[in-house]
Amino acid sequence: MIKNSILIFAGRASNALFVFLLAWVVSRQLGPAMFGLFSFLTTVVVSASCFSSLGLDVWMVREITKAPEKAKQFLSTILGLKVGTSLVTIALVVFIFRATDLPESTLKLLGILSISLIFNSVSQTLWHYGDCFRDFIYHSFLWAASNIIKSLTGIVLVLLFRDLEILVIGIVLAEALALVLSIYVVQRKYGKFVPRFQLLAGWKFLKQSAPIGMGVIFSVLYFRLDTVMLQLMTDERTVGFYNAAYKLFELVVVLPHSLMIVLFPRLVEEFHNEKEKFKVSLKKALAVYAGVGGIIALVFFYFSFETISLIYGNDFLFSGEVLKILATAMVLSFLIFLLSNVLIVSGQEQANTRILVGATLLNIFLNLLWIPEHGAIGAAWSTVACEIALVIVLCFQSGKILKSS
Repeated sequence: MIKNSILIFAGRASNALFVFLLAWVVSRQLGPAMFGLFSFLTTVVVSASCFSSLGLDVWMVREITKAPEKAKQFLSTILGLKVGTSLVTIALVVFIFRATDLPESTLKLLGILSISLIFNSVSQTLWHYGDCFRDFIYHSFLWAASNIIKSLTGIVLVLLFRDLEILVIGIVLAEALALVLSIYVVQRKYGKFVPRFQLLAGWKFLKQSAPIGMGVIFSVLYFRLDTVMLQLMTDERTVGFYNAAYKLFELVVVLPHSLMIVLFPRLVEEFHNEKEKFKVSLKKALAVYAGVGGIIALVFFYFSFETISLIYGNDFLFSGEVLKILATAMVLSFLIFLLSNVLIVSGQEQANTRILVGATLLNIFLNLLWIPEHGAIGAAWSTVACEIALVIVLCFQSGKILKSS
């Protein structure tokens, strides 16, 4: 497990590092306003990718772990589904934001970047496929390679042209190239596969994965809504200041996410076959998550302004205030990643979804209340308040699972 954790973390860390490096170059070369717009565009597309995935990847890993003989059938059907759900998601993104008062230039960029949803959504299924057989190295390698391709392409284009539209087009083409690489690697390892557009089987898969998917969707909405609401309620510089700090927050949550990718299949097996062993593993994981998250949070809390000044420069110093607040949320996010997946492991996806829906609604309410008066600071405090509420509710629900198992 330690080896697999290191592999996944290495892939995720390189992924986060190169994505962060691209954000850093954009912030340095294009300034707070354009960096804010870029952050808004990528936030919308990343959030929308969860609608095109609908929990199918996590569901696939869980089901193939239990029935590996059906692996190719699951993979082919899910790939076909992903193409369809991606096209529907792109149409929804364009329709929803056309109803806002965003500038035409912003809507154009959003439409172009949304095309990358198709390539990224299919790629993610291929990355997860190796997890079904505990071949985590393929997930790690392909995830990292995909983001290295996108980030290096984006960095070169920003440095050469200093133009946001060229950067967006480059990212879409890089996503397509990453998909080609993923298809090649997975076919070399597991044999050829062809997407199948099977309506009845696909609908059955969607009904079964929907509770997981809704949980993932509201989880992402919960984490990403701040940026979208800041864009709609304030200005692009404010979005830039907030996201300078939030990118560091995203960098930190790479660790709990990476550990959970490796831990998830093991927890599934232990929960269904060895309940006592499951409890021991969960307690160990809880100690690790809380300890590591707490140490990282303290470092960012005490050195927030120094960190912002070193990375972004004096133009972004206001982001230090935001980072100090978000540091409090870092340790809470570690616990949320773990406890939320405990509910999925135990088959309580619907309870997890209800909890995340409540947290998302609370986040929207607090953002509407605090952003108009406090801007980025209000959005940061909204995140902290919602994280506290989530941890309390998830602890209560997880405790019920442990008592009944």
